[in-house]
Amino acid sequence: MYSIRSLPSMVYREQPEEDGVEDMTQLEELSEGSVLLNLKKRFEREIIYTYIGSILVSVNPYRMFNMYGTDMVLKHKGTALGENPPHLFAIANVSYTKMMDAKQNQVIIISGESGSGKTEATKLLLRYLAAIHHKHNVTQQILEAAPLLESFGNAKTVRNDNSSRFGKYVEIYLEE
Repeated sequence: MYSIRSLPSMVYREQPEEDGVEDMTQLEELSEGSVLLNLKKRFEREIIYTYIGSILVSVNPYRMFNMYGTDMVLKHKGTALGENPPHLFAIANVSYTKMMDAKQNQVIIISGESGSGKTEATKLLLRYLAAIHHKHNVTQQILEAAPLLESFGNAKTVRNDNSSRFGKYVEIYLEE
């Protein structure tokens, strides 16, 4: 019998007011204006990730931040949402943990308009899974799949020189 680790769905931490609110369910007034203002405030401080409960909102900075290295993998591995500031790796970690502990399939939906960073987010999720799942052949397959994500149907657009022209469906099977 398997059990899910007792990971709370969200843990709330103290944060500086100038950084905005990490989880927008904690906004005093929940409206389109307050959500956009919070995202703008965070983006201006180069904080691109924000939660709405267990949903992660990402604002594409159109450049890569130094926030996806081994240190961040280790920081998020085995933690609950909210223990650390919002991050793509936190979502990947919770899904991976539930999948491995409870033997339940998990789904991560990455959605957005053209040029919003969906392909980059997918590649980062794949790299995170490869880093924490220590089976060499699976790790190699995951890392080799990333370039394939970009190889078909891309075109230059106003926002993106290599914009994908279709949705992607990635299914990964991990062994213990």
